[in-house]
Amino acid sequence: MHKLVGQAIGFVFGCALAVASMPLVCLAEETAPVEVVETVTEDVTAPAGHWVPLGEYKLTFFCNCRRCCGKWAGGPTASGTMPAEGRTVACGSLPLGTRILIAGQGEYIVEDRGVRGKHIDIYMDSHSACLRNGVKYAGVFRWVQD
Repeated sequence: MHKLVGQAIGFVFGCALAVASMPLVCLAEETAPVEVVETVTEDVTAPAGHWVPLGEYKLTFFCNCRRCCGKWAGGPTASGTMPAEGRTVACGSLPLGTRILIAGQGEYIVEDRGVRGKHIDIYMDSHSACLRNGVKYAGVFRWVQD
């Protein structure tokens, strides 16, 4: 196995590309020696930002069925995307595309409308999962880039 010095930013033919200063191991079979040609020192992480608390919100749950969505059942969200569990929430008080963190639930993107005020409707794949989750209250945070 080959040892590389760097932080993985991608893989080429099973070998990690290295750019910082931590040991990595190439996953490819023994073929030829691997050498780090250049060390890159610029930050390749996501843009800097921080979470801004928005307060406590009422949480409800919806799926893409007729009971939850009426005439829009089976269709895309207000933003044009198809809803996905673990990503999609509906919220009328935040702009479409807003990245939010819901305490105890995770990170989501505001992709739909349908509720107002301090109320977020979280998308689930099944109606029975929505009913099991019921109504909750949790702290909500908005991601703001620096």
